[in-house]
This record gives sequence, structure tokens and C-alpha cells, in this order.
Amino acid sequence: MKNDKLKKILENPNEASTGLRLSRRELLEAGVLSFAARVAVPGAVTSILTMAEKAVAQTTPMMPFVTLSLSGGAALHGNFVVKDAGGSLLKSYTKLGLGKAGFGTEKLMGADFASSSQLHKGIKAVCSTEALGRSRLVALCTNTANDTNGQSALRPFYDLSGPLERAGLVGKILPTVHQGTASENIKPVFNAPNSVLELASLDSMFGALNYSSVLADNGLLSKPQKEKLSSFIGKMTQSQVAKLNAKDDGIKVALQEAGIKSGDIIKAGGAAGVDPRKDALAQAVYGINASTAANNASAITAGVVFNALNGNVSHGRITLGGYDYHSPGLRTVADQRDFAAGQQIGRMIELAHRMKKSLFILVTTDGACVSEESESSTAIWSSDYSSSLQFIIAYHPQGKLASTGNQIGHYLSDQSVDTTTLVGSRPDYVAATVLANYLSLNNKLGIFKQLAPATLQNDDVEKVVKLKAS
Repeated sequence: MKNDKLKKILENPNEASTGLRLSRRELLEAGVLSFAARVAVPGAVTSILTMAEKAVAQTTPMMPFVTLSLSGGAALHGNFVVKDAGGSLLKSYTKLGLGKAGFGTEKLMGADFASSSQLHKGIKAVCSTEALGRSRLVALCTNTANDTNGQSALRPFYDLSGPLERAGLVGKILPTVHQGTASENIKPVFNAPNSVLELASLDSMFGALNYSSVLADNGLLSKPQKEKLSSFIGKMTQSQVAKLNAKDDGIKVALQEAGIKSGDIIKAGGAAGVDPRKDALAQAVYGINASTAANNASAITAGVVFNALNGNVSHGRITLGGYDYHSPGLRTVADQRDFAAGQQIGRMIELAHRMKKSLFILVTTDGACVSEESESSTAIWSSDYSSSLQFIIAYHPQGKLASTGNQIGHYLSDQSVDTTTLVGSRPDYVAATVLANYLSLNNKLGIFKQLAPATLQNDDVEKVVKLKAS
């Protein structure tokens, strides 16, 4: 198609009124692009071609990945029992909300939690013993700026959506989906995802599906039609792509110009197989039903996790606010927040268990809290603290996981993080460590250097990879 004709179509607002969006899978099938771009959805219009030159891996099935962000600085070291460089208990935990040494502990997912931990109680309240027995948790001892507006160099930039896409974790029909924009506390690391669909309601997801599903692997378009469409897109310049994406009806224009008749453009079931409210397993785990409102928080969370597990989305992200919970008075609010975070983690693992799907979870927070100097395990959190933890959790339906430890980095005798370790003071190394463990579980460590350049060296990777497929 000539450029002047394309320009005329793009600048004519009356060409079409209905928008359809393009799935990368069709371009892959046609073989025109090595890694086609993210589907464009209402509110997240993106380039069709940007990922073509960035991809470094084929789109083979990979372990679903969900990130849980606890915005504000959760005191995870008031739950997980941190150790010193030799793997021994600290002499005291009087600043970490656990009091003097000698408190009770309990094994959970191969790691030690304080018996008083509300986070571990929240996990156990909703997750079966069998599922937890097939899971492994590793804590990263990190130094991060307090809250989102802390020192820029120490902010936890742990959104790995971009490198996950490059590694091959791409959704069948949608990009990264995110619940909790108002409480967001993390930024993309290494490279940004091609797009993110923000979910204030399940209706946002269903609307996007109605645009994209027509081009999915459902036989609605023949291979020759897809090849025509791919050829048309492949011949466009970057500026033309940008103009096309700027139009609500851009993909319909592309379809028409590729010779695909409007009669072939029909909806393909929309939310079928995507709505967690219609799935018995999701209903049971998240306490929802077919009548639950589309904007119900539990339904949205279930939608993120359910679709990540089904491979419908590239990466699921959930952000919870309210974790800047240090304040004078009782520790009740903080404990409630920790319990709620535990329930979120537990439900993810339990749903994966019931669906018989593997799952990788990153639990991240921007900072932490320090308690009043006290020998009591109920001491209040008195102020922000830069010594913090991040968790990585892996679940396998057959328990095929090997763990060589449950802590990366360590705390010092003064109850602060040792900032001289690989993950002690560099957020990019922390993100690289998370990525390396994920790639290890997917037998893809060979592409680590391409995804996280200028971070961990080969010897470093060996030191920080604690999770492997067995």
C-alpha cells in the first residue's frame, strides 16, 4: 500500500467507527515478525512493531508470574525471621518487631517465620498444607528508600514486565494487567513492557478481549488473511504505525486495507474462559460467584491471577496500599495489613494448586518499618526503616522445585541489612536476582545477560540463584 494512500486513510476520521486490536500471535504465525507487538487495548494504545527488534527468546510456555506490591514499606522482617551471614539467628530482634531472641518459629514453604507472624497466618488461613508443601520461599535482604518518594537511587524499581516479555512470557490475548494504580510504588526495570492494561474493573479486560479475540487462534481469520494483514503491517513505517495506533479504529483500517472484509470481523466470545466469576475453582478460592460485581476488588484480583495462570496475560501485577503503617498506638492495623497480604499470597498459591499450574510470585515493598526498642513481639512500628525484604515464591503442582537456601543477603548484628552484599544496596541487582531465579526455574539462564545487562556477572548469578527446577 502506498504511503500517500495510508496517510489519506489515517487522516480521514470517517473511515470506520468500530475498533479492533491486533494480537501478536497472528504476526508470529505468519512469520513476518520475529516477535510481534502487544495487543492494543482501550486506555493502553501501543506500538505494533516496537517489540520486533527487542525480543531475544521464542514464545515457549513459561511459568506464570504475578507481582504483589505492598505500597508504603511493609515490615516483612517482622514476619520472616532474618539471619546473619552465617545463617544463624541474630542476638536480638528488638528493632524488628519480634522482641528478644528465643521466640517461636514455624516452617512455611521451606523458610522460617515467627510464630507471631500475621503474614504467615494469613497464608495458612486460605492455602492448603499440600499446596504450601509444594512451594518454596526465598527472602532478599535489601536496602531500599523509605516510601515511593525516597532517594531515587534506592527506589525499588522491580516491575519486571519488560524483561519477562523479552524472555518469552507473553500472554495469549492480553498484555501485563495491573490492579491498584492509585497505590503504585514500583517502576519498570531494564526495559518497559510494551503496554499495561490497568484494571479498575473486570469490564476493562472484557472490553479489551472483544477487540483482540477476533484475531486469536480461533479460526475466524484464515492463514492467508493473517499473512495479508502481517504483510501490510510489516511494510509500514514507524510514523505510520504511530498514527495507526493513535486511532480508535486503527486496526479496523488495517484489516480493511489488507483486504479482509467486514463480514470476517466478528467477535469471538469476549470474556469466555477469562471471567473468574464463572470458574468454580476461582469462585471457591476467592469467595466470588457469577453475580459478584465486575468492580469488586476480590473479583479483579481473581481475574489477574486466574488469567496469569491460564497464560491469557503476560504478567499479573497487584498493588495494595496502606503499608506505610507505622504510627503511635497499637500494632493492630499493621497486623491486619500483614494478614491481608498473607491471604493474597495464599490465594494465589491455592488457585495455582487447584488449577494444577506452576506459579512464580514476587512480593515487593518500598522500604520497611522499625519498631520501638522492645523485647516484646507486639511492639508498635515507630518509623520508616530502609532495611527491608523482598520475597520470591515458587509453586509447582508436583513439587518439582529444588532450593539451596531461603535467604539472599543478610542482616547484621545491629538489625540492619548488610549493604555490601550483591542485593544489599542496588535495586537493579535485586531485580536481576529475581529475574535470574525465575529464568533458572524455566531453564533459560542462558539469556540472562541479554535481559539484565551490566548487573550480575556469571559468578554472581551462581551465588544468588536459590531456586531451580528439579
